[in-house]
Amino acid sequence: MDALPRSTVSTVLRGNKLPRSEFVSAFVTACLVYGGQPPEKVAEETERWLARWRVLYAAETKEGPEGETAQGDPVTETPKAWNVPHHLPLDVGCLIGRGAALKAADELVQRHKNSVFLVSGPVGVGKSAFAIRWAHSMVDDFPDGRLYVDLRGEHGALDAEQALGVLLGGLGVHEDDCPADPRRRVERYRSLLAHRRVLVVLDNASDTDQVRPLLATGEHCRTIVTSRNRMSGLLVREAARRLTLDVLAPEAACAVLSAIIDREYLVDAQAELEELARLCGYLPLVLRLAAVKFADRPGQGFRHFVRTMRDDSQLLSLALDGDHGSSIRAELEFSYRRLCCEAKRYFWKIGLAGDAGFTLESGAALAGIPLAEADRLTAVLESEHLVSEVGRRKFTMHRVLQAFARTKAREQAACEPRTLAVA
Repeated sequence: MDALPRSTVSTVLRGNKLPRSEFVSAFVTACLVYGGQPPEKVAEETERWLARWRVLYAAETKEGPEGETAQGDPVTETPKAWNVPHHLPLDVGCLIGRGAALKAADELVQRHKNSVFLVSGPVGVGKSAFAIRWAHSMVDDFPDGRLYVDLRGEHGALDAEQALGVLLGGLGVHEDDCPADPRRRVERYRSLLAHRRVLVVLDNASDTDQVRPLLATGEHCRTIVTSRNRMSGLLVREAARRLTLDVLAPEAACAVLSAIIDREYLVDAQAELEELARLCGYLPLVLRLAAVKFADRPGQGFRHFVRTMRDDSQLLSLALDGDHGSSIRAELEFSYRRLCCEAKRYFWKIGLAGDAGFTLESGAALAGIPLAEADRLTAVLESEHLVSEVGRRKFTMHRVLQAFARTKAREQAACEPRTLAVA
C-alpha cells in the first residue's frame, strides 16, 4: 500500500461517497500486486474495476452547465465513452413463411432467462436471415450495442482467437491492445460486457469449441448462435435454448418463387410452380437461386425451366456467379466432408429411398448393415441435418438432399464400380 497514504485509504473506505477514479486504480492495483498477481491480471482486473466505477459515476452524477455536478463538486474526470457497436447486417425485412417461427422465438425469450439461443437447421433453410431479422427486432432491448461476427463455418472457419479479435475490435479495443494470451483475451471480452446490455450474433458456427469462448456471459447480455450442427453440447453445458428451422410450407415456398418471378410467366402455371417448389426441397436458398436463374433468362419459358430442374445436376448447379456462399452444392459438400466413411456410405444408400423416406429397418436393409449400426449412423446424419425424423423410427430426406446423395453415389460408383452398385 506504499502508493497510497494510510490516512487516505482509511478516510475513503470509511466514507459514503464514490471515490475518485485515481484512488480506485491505485488501490486495486496495490491489492493485486500485494497478492502476487501477474502484471497482465493486474491490468485486466484494474480495468474491470474502473469500468464498474464509470457506471456508478454516470449514474450518481450529472454534469451541469459550468462543469459542475449536481452536488456542486467540480468534475474531475469524464468517464471513458462506451463505443456502442451497431454491427448487424442489413435487415432482410419480412421473411416469407417465418412469422410463426419468429413468434415462437420471442416466446422462447419471454419464457426463459437463458443468455444463449441456438438457431439450427439444414443447409439453405435460412438460419442466418432468420437470426438477423430476430436480432433487429430486439435492438431496443440492447442499448449498449449489437455485435455480429460471421464465423465462416463452411468457408474456412475463424478460430476463437480470430473471432475474439473481431468482437474486441467492435468494442473499441485496438488490435495492438488485444491480449496475446487466448485466455486473457476471453477475460477481456467478458469483462467489457459484464455490466452492459449487448446482443451478440455468432453466425455460421461449426462446432461448440469454436463458440464457447465467444459467449457473452454478462447478466444482461444475450448470444444468438446459428449453425447447421445441432450443437447439443451447448444445451447440456450452457443451458442454451434451441430453435430448429424446418423447410417452408408448400404455400410459402410458392410465395417465395412468386415474389421474384414476374407474374406474367406464371399465368396458368400453378402446377409447375408447385413442382418447382417441391424440386427445391422447399428450402429458401434453393428457391431464391432457382427463381433468380429463371428471371435472368425468362425467354426459355417457365415450363421448360421446371423440366430442366428435374435433372439432379441442373438442380445442384444452382449458384450465383461471384458469390461463394450461394452454391447449394458447395454448401452440401461441407456437411458431407464432415461425415465419417461409414456415414457417407450410409448417406448414399438411403438417398435411394426417395420421397417415401425410410425406417431404421429399411435403412439397415438398403445399406446391408445391422439395425444398431443404422440407428447410430442415422443419428450422425441427423446431427448435421442431412435427414429429418418425421415419425417414430421414420426419417426423410428432402428432394435436394436426395439429388445430392444420388450424385455422390454415382461418383463413388465410378471410382469403385465393383463395390457399389447404384440403381
